Amino acid sequence: MGGGKKRAPGLLKLEPPIGQFFTLIKPMEPQARREPFDSPGHFFQLKWDGVRILAFKDGSSIMLQNRKGRPRTEQYPELQRLAALVRAEDALLDGEVVVMEHGRPSFARVIQRDFCRREGAIKALARVSSVTYCLFDLLYLAGEDLTRRPLEERLRLLGEAVEAAPPVYLNENFYDGVALYRRLEELGLEGIVAKEKSSPYLIGQKSAYWQKIKPRRRQLCVAGGLTVKGGAVGALLLGAYRDGDLLYIGRAGSGLSRRDLLLLQKLAAAHRVQEPPFLNPPRGAEYVWLEPRLTVLIEYAEWTGDLRLRAPVVAGFSDRPPEEARL
Repeated sequence: MGGGKKRAPGLLKLEPPIGQFFTLIKPMEPQARREPFDSPGHFFQLKWDGVRILAFKDGSSIMLQNRKGRPRTEQYPELQRLAALVRAEDALLDGEVVVMEHGRPSFARVIQRDFCRREGAIKALARVSSVTYCLFDLLYLAGEDLTRRPLEERLRLLGEAVEAAPPVYLNENFYDGVALYRRLEELGLEGIVAKEKSSPYLIGQKSAYWQKIKPRRRQLCVAGGLTVKGGAVGALLLGAYRDGDLLYIGRAGSGLSRRDLLLLQKLAAAHRVQEPPFLNPPRGAEYVWLEPRLTVLIEYAEWTGDLRLRAPVVAGFSDRPPEEARL
């Protein structure tokens, strides 16, 4: 971590009532780290595959916003239950909203919730893709700014102030970072966040007080097209199924050998179609669309906010059927 105790620059003092400028507040963010570690001065938490949400309770009302300060109160009506679970007239909470599917977070499902704008559709999605609010910090409570207090104290107050009942989950703290990381890597989950127990909360800053450690992940995809330039194949256009629709989720050329590219040219000649197989096809003049028959295993860093693979690399082709490539 480097020598000497780090200072806590740029702390924003939260003056009551904070509801007047709530949408100006942006959450603290972790810095990336490559390898897990153990430290008695840190808590280790699961990194959830969801949407970062700040929640402000003001009396009986709950207001929500995302990491960019945009309102999200309408998108998650079930989180109004926070008003009854928070034991204070006013509070500012930080956490991650997730949708669980088959016992694990589904980024595709929570993004579907987050992007929804129509009231009827929001109500319908709340019934079939209900959210869990995974809480991991408390910034403000009963008129008092807590951002200068150490994390360890903020978490104690969080446990006292909030009842852990659906849809709220209070994040568990672990003390063995390496073991936790290895276990989550085995399960194919998002990774971990290491947080200094003594750290303040730096609103709107990315700080080494918090460090995220994430393994490369894998996703089975369907090749629904190719990028072509000057008659040569450049990359695969990738998709995966959700509710029977093939969604475009990005392109990958890294990892393809010269031999792979020549084979893909032959595939294009045999299985080319006129219309894109994707529900949301990318725009571009030099695309060749394919029957969605070829499956490919992709390694990637993470999902982007618009449900695209970040830094995808072709790990290999697969003999698994296309319908197994699901989000």
